[in-house]
Amino acid sequence: MPERWRRKKGAEVMAVKRGTPSLGLLRGGASDTGSPRHPQGAVLRSERTWARHLWWVALVAGSAGAAFTWLATPHGREIEAVWELGVKLAAFACLCAAIAFFPWSAPRLHWLLYVPFVFFTGYVIPRISYFYYGDVARAQGDSFYTHVYLLLYPGIVLTVAAAYRLGGGSPGACLKIAVNGIVIVFSGFLDLMWFLVNPVELPRVIDAPHISIFTGGPISYGATVLFTLAHVPAIVLVGALPVDRWIDRLLGLAPAGGST
Repeated sequence: MPERWRRKKGAEVMAVKRGTPSLGLLRGGASDTGSPRHPQGAVLRSERTWARHLWWVALVAGSAGAAFTWLATPHGREIEAVWELGVKLAAFACLCAAIAFFPWSAPRLHWLLYVPFVFFTGYVIPRISYFYYGDVARAQGDSFYTHVYLLLYPGIVLTVAAAYRLGGGSPGACLKIAVNGIVIVFSGFLDLMWFLVNPVELPRVIDAPHISIFTGGPISYGATVLFTLAHVPAIVLVGALPVDRWIDRLLGLAPAGGST
């Protein structure tokens, strides 16, 4: 396998090309993932048979978890039990994994991204619009909240992650995009900005269920600012983690013809 090298400041670094082969990520029936650490043109191959099934198993588990969340858990703003939050996050994590390990990446697959557009315009947006134009937002406040934060925002995050993956992005970076998308919304940033972008007075305390579950109850506006800032290092850390390297080890990936 030819390797291209370039020198920079006296150190040898490998010139690599991000993305995936035009024929997809499956070679010889094995699951491949892109990684910037391998020589240009190297095809990554996993001999572990379960690796090729990882994406659809995660998709089935995530879809089942999402269906259970929507049909069997309360549609409300308040988090009545920690396990409910755990189920929601687990379902989202499975869907993220399904996208990250999706085994094909080619321009012709761009049509798959029309699926979330149909979902948004065919259900989510009309349903959310009804709460305003039907003047029932207060009467159905919990349902409004659920559609925005349980469907709309996660749907946006998953759509961005899918677009990145189908465009040839690596599984590790795809997962980091999805994780940080959720960290941002749970950080309290949205709760702070709600009072800044809308014509309302700043509150003395902020009562946000996703914050109260960690703090034990409502906290002051100033404490919420600190709570949000505390998430900045976490976002930076997630973005810097060598997730692709961990995935390579988990799946036993190696350049074609090499050892695992």
